[in-house]
Amino acid sequence: MTLEEQYDLSKNSELRKLTEAAILITATQISGEDPTNYGGLGSVWSQKRHTRATQVINSAQSQSIIFANSVSAQAGFNSVITVDEDGSLIYEGIGTLDQDLLFTVNSVWDDVAGISYEDKQP
Repeated sequence: MTLEEQYDLSKNSELRKLTEAAILITATQISGEDPTNYGGLGSVWSQKRHTRATQVINSAQSQSIIFANSVSAQAGFNSVITVDEDGSLIYEGIGTLDQDLLFTVNSVWDDVAGISYEDKQP
């Protein structure tokens, strides 16, 4: 995928709509996580995950733009999806687009939340 194609994918309204649904699912799951996971109670890692989850739940539409940009940059995702001339998504992966998108959102969550390598250290 070229940079221009990646840009077009990140701006695609269908992808943003699906991303919004995917981040709401993920945010709800993260909100229910045991706060002692991910580095222990009060850890920076856990706090940043939960903060991003709250931001998504409170403003999913604006957050979907951030996540769509990040998802579109992932080679494992953008190698199996393209946008045709009329703006429709063409998915050529294994499984479903929904499954791939949820997996990719989960994969980029900590990056979007600003969690660094140091945040994950005990």
